[in-house]
Amino acid sequence: MISKSDKLEIEVGCGNVFAQLDLPNPEERLRKARLMSVINDVIKRRELSQKTAAEATGLNQADISRIQHGRGSRYSTDRLLNILAKLGVDVAITQRRGKAGDVLVEVLELLSA
Repeated sequence: MISKSDKLEIEVGCGNVFAQLDLPNPEERLRKARLMSVINDVIKRRELSQKTAAEATGLNQADISRIQHGRGSRYSTDRLLNILAKLGVDVAITQRRGKAGDVLVEVLELLSA
């Protein structure tokens, strides 16, 4: 247990946990994680069950479960974008270099007017 007198060290990261963990293709992993997050937000907001989400996207329930649990290694960026399209969701992906030279990735859901 940590007492009040113990000092904690906090390390500020670059914003990409995959790069910090020195995993291969950290930018691609981050893009996919951001896309899966949007898919999960849509499913939650629409209160879809995994079965209903699977029917809407042409996937099976196990695929929806994998996406909801962040296990995206089976899915390409294109496949995740196609899932969003089947859900009727438009997104904007922005990728740029940060001040420290790291790659910053944003995926924003575009809401209809």
